[in-house]
Amino acid sequence: MMQTILLVVTLIIGVGISTNSAAQEVKDTESFHLVEPASQIIDINSANIEQLITLPGVGAKKAQAIIDFREKYGRFDSLDSLQQVKGIGANIAAKLEGKIRF
Repeated sequence: MMQTILLVVTLIIGVGISTNSAAQEVKDTESFHLVEPASQIIDINSANIEQLITLPGVGAKKAQAIIDFREKYGRFDSLDSLQQVKGIGANIAAKLEGKIRF
Protein backbone atom coordinates (compact mmCIF):
# COMPACT_ATOMS: atom_id res chain seq x y z
CA MET A 1 0.00 0.00 0.00
CA MET A 2 2.79 2.41 0.96
CA GLN A 3 4.61 1.60 -2.27
CA THR A 4 1.46 2.37 -4.26
CA ILE A 5 1.08 5.75 -2.56
CA LEU A 6 4.73 6.58 -3.17
CA LEU A 7 4.36 5.53 -6.80
CA VAL A 8 1.27 7.75 -7.26
CA VAL A 9 2.94 10.72 -5.56
CA THR A 10 6.06 10.24 -7.66
CA LEU A 11 3.99 10.09 -10.83
CA ILE A 12 2.03 13.21 -9.88
CA ILE A 13 5.21 15.13 -9.08
CA GLY A 14 6.85 13.84 -12.26
CA VAL A 15 3.90 14.88 -14.41
CA GLY A 16 3.85 18.29 -12.75
CA ILE A 17 7.55 18.81 -13.43
CA SER A 18 7.19 17.60 -17.02
CA THR A 19 4.25 19.90 -17.61
CA ASN A 20 6.09 22.80 -16.04
CA SER A 21 9.22 22.26 -18.12
CA ALA A 22 7.17 21.80 -21.29
CA ALA A 23 5.35 25.03 -20.56
CA GLN A 24 8.69 26.76 -19.94
CA GLU A 25 10.02 25.45 -23.26
CA VAL A 26 6.98 26.83 -25.08
CA LYS A 27 7.37 30.11 -23.24
CA ASP A 28 11.08 30.27 -24.09
CA THR A 29 10.52 29.54 -27.78
CA GLU A 30 7.53 31.81 -28.21
CA SER A 31 8.41 35.33 -29.09
CA PHE A 32 6.03 38.16 -29.48
CA HIS A 33 6.87 41.08 -31.66
CA LEU A 34 4.93 44.27 -31.64
CA VAL A 35 4.21 45.11 -35.20
CA GLU A 36 3.64 48.71 -36.00
CA PRO A 37 1.06 49.49 -38.64
CA ALA A 38 2.55 49.68 -42.08
CA SER A 39 3.83 53.18 -42.37
CA GLN A 40 2.40 55.06 -45.27
CA ILE A 41 4.07 58.10 -46.73
CA ILE A 42 1.70 61.04 -46.55
CA ASP A 43 1.57 63.63 -49.32
CA ILE A 44 1.75 66.83 -47.30
CA ASN A 45 0.22 68.82 -50.16
CA SER A 46 -2.96 66.79 -50.46
CA ALA A 47 -3.45 65.14 -47.05
CA ASN A 48 -6.61 65.86 -45.12
CA ILE A 49 -6.69 66.52 -41.38
CA GLU A 50 -7.26 62.84 -40.50
CA GLN A 51 -4.18 61.82 -42.46
CA LEU A 52 -2.05 64.61 -41.06
CA ILE A 53 -2.78 63.78 -37.43
CA THR A 54 -1.33 60.30 -37.97
CA LEU A 55 2.08 61.91 -38.37
CA PRO A 56 4.41 62.08 -35.36
CA GLY A 57 4.19 65.39 -33.51
CA VAL A 58 1.14 66.54 -35.46
CA GLY A 59 -2.15 66.88 -33.62
CA ALA A 60 -5.41 68.38 -34.79
CA LYS A 61 -4.25 71.97 -34.23
CA LYS A 62 -1.00 71.60 -36.20
CA ALA A 63 -2.76 69.61 -38.91
CA GLN A 64 -5.25 72.45 -39.35
CA ALA A 65 -2.38 74.96 -39.39
CA ILE A 66 -0.71 72.96 -42.18
CA ILE A 67 -3.92 72.93 -44.22
CA ASP A 68 -4.55 76.66 -43.63
CA PHE A 69 -0.97 77.55 -44.60
CA ARG A 70 -1.19 75.34 -47.69
CA GLU A 71 -4.46 76.95 -48.78
CA LYS A 72 -3.11 80.46 -48.26
CA TYR A 73 0.43 80.10 -49.67
CA GLY A 74 0.32 77.05 -51.93
CA ARG A 75 2.26 73.82 -52.04
CA PHE A 76 5.10 72.85 -49.77
CA ASP A 77 8.26 71.86 -51.61
CA SER A 78 10.57 70.87 -48.74
CA LEU A 79 10.85 70.38 -45.00
CA ASP A 80 12.18 73.93 -44.82
CA SER A 81 9.01 75.31 -46.36
CA LEU A 82 6.91 73.21 -43.99
CA GLN A 83 8.75 74.76 -41.05
CA GLN A 84 7.18 78.09 -41.94
CA VAL A 85 3.94 76.73 -40.44
CA LYS A 86 3.47 77.92 -36.87
CA GLY A 87 4.30 75.07 -34.50
CA ILE A 88 6.39 73.08 -36.99
CA GLY A 89 10.00 73.48 -35.97
CA ALA A 90 13.20 71.56 -36.57
CA ASN A 91 12.31 68.80 -34.08
CA ILE A 92 8.96 67.99 -35.67
CA ALA A 93 10.42 68.35 -39.16
CA ALA A 94 13.06 65.76 -38.22
CA LYS A 95 10.33 63.36 -37.05
CA LEU A 96 8.49 63.83 -40.36
CA GLU A 97 11.51 63.09 -42.52
CA GLY A 98 10.81 59.95 -44.56
CA LYS A 99 7.13 59.96 -43.57
CA ILE A 100 5.95 62.70 -45.91
CA ARG A 101 6.40 63.61 -49.55
CA PHE A 102 5.99 66.91 -51.33
